[in-house]
Amino acid sequence: GQEKLPLDFGVLSKKLDETGEKEKLKEYIKQTLAESGWREEMKKHCVEHIQNKGVEKVTLEDITAEIAPRGRATLPDNLKTDLLNKLRAFAETQGMQTEPAGQEAAATGSPDDA
Repeated sequence: GQEKLPLDFGVLSKKLDETGEKEKLKEYIKQTLAESGWREEMKKHCVEHIQNKGVEKVTLEDITAEIAPRGRATLPDNLKTDLLNKLRAFAETQGMQTEPAGQEAAATGSPDDA
């Protein structure tokens, strides 16, 4: 088969941009987060945080420091899995290796195993 290139995240990012795939993935993420109620939950948390601190006292950095870790921690697991699978499939269509080096030999069983 065709020799696959090692997965280079810089190259992957560039290919995602060039092909328009990055925008499609962003839309998928937005839609999934909206449908799951995650965005509404984050908005609610922001409003509560601002009300607790006081509108005059709260800063954007303060909100970000408080909200970002919670946002990352509450991302739906199925979204993370789907996104990883979509990225892996895209990388493969671009001829990139998606398994760590050496995994293929272990998976297929090399003659050295005898």
